Amino acid sequence: MPLLGPNMESRNQAFQALKPQCVALSQAALTANGQARSFSTIIELLERLKGTVFKLSVPGLLDAKLADYIFFPLSQVLKLSNRLTIRCLELSLQCLAALVAHGWRQNIEPQLAAQIVILCTLMAERKPKGFAFDESTDELQAASLHCLHHVFDAAGRSPSCQASFVSEANFPQLGQTITVVLKGISDAPSLEPQLAATEALEALTDGVMTKEACTSFLPGLVGNLTKVLTPTTKQRRNHQVLIGCMNIFTNLVRKTLSDESTSGKRLESSKTTEFVASKGWEETAAKKLEPALRSIMCLQSHPRDDVTGALAKLCLTLLEYCRKSLADCSAPAIEALLSLSLPEDQSSVRMELERLVGADSTLCEQLQTVVYDKLRSLPTAMQSSDEQLKMRRIEQVQAAYELLNDIGADNSILDKVLASALRDSVVITLQASRKSSDVISTHSSSVQSMDLTNLDGNRWSTEYGQSMVTYKGQAGVLDRIESFVRIVSKSAASSALVADTSRSLRLSEGDTQLADFWLLLIVKQSATQVSDVVTDFLDLGDHDASPPTEALEEIYAFALSVLNSTSNDDASPDARMCSLALRTVALRAQHAGKDFRYELIDALYPVLHSLATPEDVLQRDSTTTLTIIAQACEYSSVRELIVENVDYLTNSVALKLNAFDISPQAPQVLLMMVSLAGPSLLPFLEDTIDSIFAVLESYHGYGLLVELLFRVLAVVAEEGAKAPALVEGAKKALAAAGFAEEDALRPISIANVAELLKEKAMEEMKTNAYGSSVGEGHPKRPWKDPEQSDDGTRDGEQDEEDAQDQQIDDADVPPPAPKTYQILFKITELTQHFLPSASPSLRTNLLSLTRTTVPAIARHENSFLPLINTLWPEIVSRLEDEEMHVQAAALDTVAVLCEHAGNFMRSRIVRLWPLLLEMHARLVKEILFTGYGAGKAGYKEQETHKPGAVALVSHNNGLHNAVARLESSPVDYTNTNLRLLWTALVSTITASVRYVAPSPDNFDEALDMLAPVLEQEDIRQALEKENADAVWLARIRSGALAHPVVPLVPAGCQWAFAMVAG
Repeated sequence: MPLLGPNMESRNQAFQALKPQCVALSQAALTANGQARSFSTIIELLERLKGTVFKLSVPGLLDAKLADYIFFPLSQVLKLSNRLTIRCLELSLQCLAALVAHGWRQNIEPQLAAQIVILCTLMAERKPKGFAFDESTDELQAASLHCLHHVFDAAGRSPSCQASFVSEANFPQLGQTITVVLKGISDAPSLEPQLAATEALEALTDGVMTKEACTSFLPGLVGNLTKVLTPTTKQRRNHQVLIGCMNIFTNLVRKTLSDESTSGKRLESSKTTEFVASKGWEETAAKKLEPALRSIMCLQSHPRDDVTGALAKLCLTLLEYCRKSLADCSAPAIEALLSLSLPEDQSSVRMELERLVGADSTLCEQLQTVVYDKLRSLPTAMQSSDEQLKMRRIEQVQAAYELLNDIGADNSILDKVLASALRDSVVITLQASRKSSDVISTHSSSVQSMDLTNLDGNRWSTEYGQSMVTYKGQAGVLDRIESFVRIVSKSAASSALVADTSRSLRLSEGDTQLADFWLLLIVKQSATQVSDVVTDFLDLGDHDASPPTEALEEIYAFALSVLNSTSNDDASPDARMCSLALRTVALRAQHAGKDFRYELIDALYPVLHSLATPEDVLQRDSTTTLTIIAQACEYSSVRELIVENVDYLTNSVALKLNAFDISPQAPQVLLMMVSLAGPSLLPFLEDTIDSIFAVLESYHGYGLLVELLFRVLAVVAEEGAKAPALVEGAKKALAAAGFAEEDALRPISIANVAELLKEKAMEEMKTNAYGSSVGEGHPKRPWKDPEQSDDGTRDGEQDEEDAQDQQIDDADVPPPAPKTYQILFKITELTQHFLPSASPSLRTNLLSLTRTTVPAIARHENSFLPLINTLWPEIVSRLEDEEMHVQAAALDTVAVLCEHAGNFMRSRIVRLWPLLLEMHARLVKEILFTGYGAGKAGYKEQETHKPGAVALVSHNNGLHNAVARLESSPVDYTNTNLRLLWTALVSTITASVRYVAPSPDNFDEALDMLAPVLEQEDIRQALEKENADAVWLARIRSGALAHPVVPLVPAGCQWAFAMVAG
């Protein structure tokens, strides 16, 4: 008894709530006279009724009887539909939809359902006829379509309704309804009616329409659905609409064209015989469906997973249920599924495809055909400008090939075209990079000294970058090809691929050879990794060379030939080929482990040679290769790798230089070796340095080469100067230079005058006592042989002893660290021939090199002092060069020579002094006129006291202020050359005063020139050491010190001279 229990009371309460509303609505509908007031009353009552009905729309509360009771006033209102407003009709349809969905459900009467369908079909049109309005609204359309959806849903569960709807008599109305619903899907301006129409059509085709009905309306349905599902740029469909239409399409195809329903046999049951389409119709439908399906397959690139999931369901339906009837559609379905299975979260799609292909040999053959066609057309696809299309094509081929391997299919036919397809694709991709404007620059400045601090430890990465990529879009394509090759390398096809590429590698050239090398390297990398993994778990006791090892040896030999040919040729190398060769060497080192140490004699220099190239990518790959080799050979760092094998490298560099190889890489490698190995390497570089001298002599006219070689020699000098014996000698030589202090001229004090007078008085007393001094007369006997004497023996012995002492004194004491010293001496001596060079940078570098070597070679005076005599004319000549930075470098060199040669430089400084005065005057003028001083006024003030005009300087505020601004201004806002030259001049004058005893006049001029910087502590101390009183007076006159207080003479007193004793 369904009405007994708790629901009975609830229904009674619902009835009591509905009764007044239904009565009022019925009365309002019966008394409606078409006026607005009456319609507003109906709208108000409908809204109240709608709210009550929606509250009652719960399972077990609203039944068919209550639905009939509610429908009575609604029917009265709907009879006035031709006069009602849109709002009235919208509310009525919403209430009616609730009654169908929750009241009548599957018990709805067929006639009532048909009437509702007719009414809703009329109202669902955009411009309905027979109503009080000309154009419908989105809300009314949505309400009509929602009502249709619920009617079709209920009719699908009612056999009587379903039979009524698909009966021959109702076919015209069914066709009209389908047309209106399809227009709602495709042409509705807003989302709500589109979704409602999609749901209504899905309920109709899935639950109501039979196979016969679907077959009858299939062309129209397919055409409109294809229009909706085909992606366009004009309108972007909502994903829910796309999913609904895709499900409708899937159901239609499965219901009308499945292999079971089109087997040609009539399926009889106890009540009816189902319609079976003719074979001709099936072929026609298949031909019509193929272009439609291809258009729909474009959704495979849709960003939403639910849309691609619905598409995958359609494709799987075609392969599983329509593989015979729609055989022509299997290929596009397989292609779409291959693309849809690529994302990692779509593994279920791949599993389903693998299941279908593995179970049906026909599908397997079709998949192989698809892969074959795609491989053959892959080079053509690579010519496209759409990078995404190219990457998608490669991913599809990879997925299909991997699937065929997983199911154990015979891919021998595919393997025949695989190598050529991959090679041609890589070649086309590489050639396309030359036409691209979006090129990545890989050129950088040449490696000179490098950041050698990175050689300590394992700071460099062991991961390589993209060696083949020359423009941005190329990276993705090559990554996809590399991934595909790695899949192939794990299959049985790897041997065929290796054989083909190995055979072509030696015979091809250009991009083709590059592509072969790259493909072969990827295969070997993957094969070596797989072999290492297997070896870790299995030890079969067979240590013979395996095929992967033999093939690795082959490409390793080719890689060494590439690197060696690069180091021997003058032409610019192909950085991509060299990069692949470096990776091959690293792979060989990883595979060989510590045993690779025996092969470093052949492999290490070519790797370092490539490190010295101007290609940025090649430099990074070289550093990565060095790191991998160091780790594989169990060295703690790259520095240790190079230092431990420096003998190999020295021999290689020497061979290059002996052969007059003027490529810049060999000197760069030598530079690196010396920087890393330090002074300990220099004694073994005598022959190499001699070879550099020979190259300089033969190619002295090549400016860049000369600069590079002298840059190497500068590094040799820097490291040689760090030799312990030379460092200690330099310290002793610097201490010995203090003899200048003893010979310096000192001002005469009162005590000195008194002492002088005493000595003079004593001499006069002696003269008066003994008469005039007796001088030596003329010789009393003729000159004799030095070996003879009066007694014949004594003078001869004495002369022999004197000769021996003289021989001992004049003996040339050997220099410390003789080999290193000789190298530094030769390098310094060689600079004299290139100091007149036309290149300012070379002249500056040579002067800097001289300053580096002087402290180390100054210890051995017998060699050092003559060297100064040799170099001095060229160094002084550089003071007259036009370039200020060259003049500054020459002045710095003079200062260093003064520091380490001491009073040996006195006569040279005296001769140089006028030039220093001239440079100072010119420099002061330029400082005052370049914005640091007071212009002409400051210069005129400076003219009033030229250096040397007075013994002690007078103060010049303009010059002091100008120099202060010059030294305190930021580097970016000053004349760098002017500042550099001023600093060098001040340093040279200070060094000449400190280390070379100047004459009083020269000291006064030096004090005058250094007056603007006298407050700098190091300069002031150097001058005070020579004459502190003069410096004190100069500081008083400049205002740096306060004037001394003069004592007052008391009244009645006066000053008097003191008496000096003696």
